[in-house]
Amino acid sequence: MIEYQTLVLRGDLDAASEMLPDIPEDQKNKIARFLEGQGYKDQALEIATDSEHRFELALGLGQLQIALELAREADVEHKWKTVGDAALTAWDLALAVECFKHARDLSSLLLLYTSSADASGLRELATQAKEAGLHNIAFTALWQLSDVDGCIDLLLDTHRVAEAVMFAQTYKPSRCPAVVAQWKKELDTAGKGKVARLLGVPGEDDMFPEWDESLRLEKEGHGQQSLIDVTEDDEAPASPEEEDEEEDDDEKPEEAAAAPLVETEA
Repeated sequence: MIEYQTLVLRGDLDAASEMLPDIPEDQKNKIARFLEGQGYKDQALEIATDSEHRFELALGLGQLQIALELAREADVEHKWKTVGDAALTAWDLALAVECFKHARDLSSLLLLYTSSADASGLRELATQAKEAGLHNIAFTALWQLSDVDGCIDLLLDTHRVAEAVMFAQTYKPSRCPAVVAQWKKELDTAGKGKVARLLGVPGEDDMFPEWDESLRLEKEGHGQQSLIDVTEDDEAPASPEEEDEEEDDDEKPEEAAAAPLVETEA
């Protein structure tokens, strides 16, 4: 053991490697710690027998495949999460997805699926999030999929009926009357009949004068387009170059007006 360490300190790694077969197995972890302390992490990874130490060394060296094998052997959530974070740093998205699935890290999966526009992944994530009670993640995944009906159903399933009414009125007017009817029924059941009677039902009451127009826009857009026109007119915004030219044109008359008149001598 001492002779091996002496050779390592001298930098004679080849001679030290020849001594490894003579070192007892129960001493190899100490040798690995010693090599790591001297900066020889690759050699330490080859010699170490402790899985925790090997896992740390593999991550430090960027040996993700070795770290992945160790994570599979241990099958512990925090190890899957650690390998997933390392894979994400290395831009290995496929490995990151695999690790975050095992770690049940739905927030990280939402980030990955949203960034890569993975529709099937978002659909699967929405289901998992519902089962896990993570309704915010489920709603966000459904919203990224433009699944308006799914968002409304989720709000109703989680007893967010008022929010479901507002959401339906904005994005799926055709479903709004049924949702409002459910809201009024729940209010009556809760002993709030007076409040329920104050609620108007779109399509039945005169409180919604533009209701037919909303239904028409929904039908034309197939529920995928916004019902709110955020543009004031059809003119496209001016480019930065055009704005600069307009500013120059505005400044030129001012400069001409400010120029002094010079009288010439007769």
